[in-house]
Amino acid sequence: MHVIITISIKQLGGYIADNPSRLDVYSHKVQHPDEAELADIFIKYVNASDSIGDEIFLDVIVEAEISIAETVRRNRETAEAFQLFRIPCAADITSGKFKSFTIGEPVVYSRQAQNKTAILSNTSLVPIIAKDDFDGVAKAFLSEFYSDALAQPSPIDIAEVVSRMGLTIMKVQLSHNLTVFGKTALNDCEVDIWNAETHEHNFISVKGGTILIDPNVYFMRNLGSYNNTIIHECIHWYKHRKHYWLKGIYNADADFAVIKCPVMERPYLHAKSKWSDLDWMEWQANGIAPRILMPKNQTRAKIEGLIQKYEAEYGKGKTHRLEVLQNVMQELEAFFNVSVLSAKIRMLDLGYKDAEGVSTYIDDHYIGNYTFDVDSKNRNQTYCISLADSLHQYYVNTDFQKIINSGKFVYVDCHHVLHDPRYISRLENGALCLTEYAKLHINECCLRFDLVLNSKTRGDFAKFENSVMFQNVTIDYSRIPNFNQDKHNMELFNRNEDLKRFYYEVADELSIVVDMGQTFAQYACDTVS
Repeated sequence: MHVIITISIKQLGGYIADNPSRLDVYSHKVQHPDEAELADIFIKYVNASDSIGDEIFLDVIVEAEISIAETVRRNRETAEAFQLFRIPCAADITSGKFKSFTIGEPVVYSRQAQNKTAILSNTSLVPIIAKDDFDGVAKAFLSEFYSDALAQPSPIDIAEVVSRMGLTIMKVQLSHNLTVFGKTALNDCEVDIWNAETHEHNFISVKGGTILIDPNVYFMRNLGSYNNTIIHECIHWYKHRKHYWLKGIYNADADFAVIKCPVMERPYLHAKSKWSDLDWMEWQANGIAPRILMPKNQTRAKIEGLIQKYEAEYGKGKTHRLEVLQNVMQELEAFFNVSVLSAKIRMLDLGYKDAEGVSTYIDDHYIGNYTFDVDSKNRNQTYCISLADSLHQYYVNTDFQKIINSGKFVYVDCHHVLHDPRYISRLENGALCLTEYAKLHINECCLRFDLVLNSKTRGDFAKFENSVMFQNVTIDYSRIPNFNQDKHNMELFNRNEDLKRFYYEVADELSIVVDMGQTFAQYACDTVS
């Protein structure tokens, strides 16, 4: 910054002296200055913005103290005034080294004339990207590296994207316990890998721009997960390499040459105001990658075409909607080479709210598809809850405990459902299941839970992190279901006395909710005691 000021004082002084009439300065004594001279200069702030290449742009906003003068009726009037100026600069920081640094001509500051490129954090060069802008970033990425995907719905050729970005892929085991899926080398460096033959960590030399993927983790998952991980790493290179390069410049002793991405995404257990740079970068990569694999307009066109196809096959209306959405989701998975989870998330992002009840994975299995009135809950609520989270709520939430102990609800397919033959029936093997009517009217018969920020420590949260339904349709792992005595739940609880009589009359017949022939309340009492 001292270099900028030293060079710019002369330039700014010359500009002020040559253009007194262009300055936006005046006083009650000097209305139209015909002479101006720079007296002092102060830095107000610096705006950093991104570029497609390895450059960063800096708008240094300075306040100049200026001596102005004007001849009024033969008298020479003088005054002191202040004016904001913008000094544009550009720095090339390829591979963490200043390759060049240029300083432009100072200009009178104007908000309308600010650099309109992507804004970076002034302190770390992490891009500032709102969630609503993720689709725009994905479109810009595809325009540069794979424009074919913007012409019509089409799967992304991952290898071609990587090649066009000048990157390479290396498949190697990265950890002994398969907890690291990918790493990206930002500079030539030594990368830590796991040697399965010697059962020890080794270091290998890799070139900057190398994406390392653990094939063992890939085989444990699927092609869609692999593709998403590659694009995730590409986003780190595309948007985040300058952050690491800058850190390397200012801290040469630290290792900022590699970005490591774990198999499980980072659980965000605190408010965004407390997120670290790594939190922001992972959040951005997690959100942008599936939008590259499934571009907004092209994916919506594909979905609408598939809906028409399957409505012609199954029929329209609520009765067939679940079959239609199930097939649409499966075709999206196959067509775009993504996971069914990514396909589901994308459908929800694009406004297909009733897709939430399709392909929901809880307690290590897919539960039955269901639907509900989309206006019956908000995005921070759910009708599903795992057995582990139900037990946790029963233990810590006395209101929920009372509701369960009333006997008016049974736990069926990860829902707490009204004890009513309209909503529950029995399979041939004796297990309880939801009726077809209940599957189409979940909001009519099931308790609703609020998804709230988890206040537990990381260690405690590990017990519950895989059991929340909404975790399977969002990258936000920081919410857990919490029972609340809201209007919906209390109306269900107070439905009518016929339900109460029904419970006492057929309690024995409908007692098998979990193993050992216990009701959920009995099971919960035994478990938490």
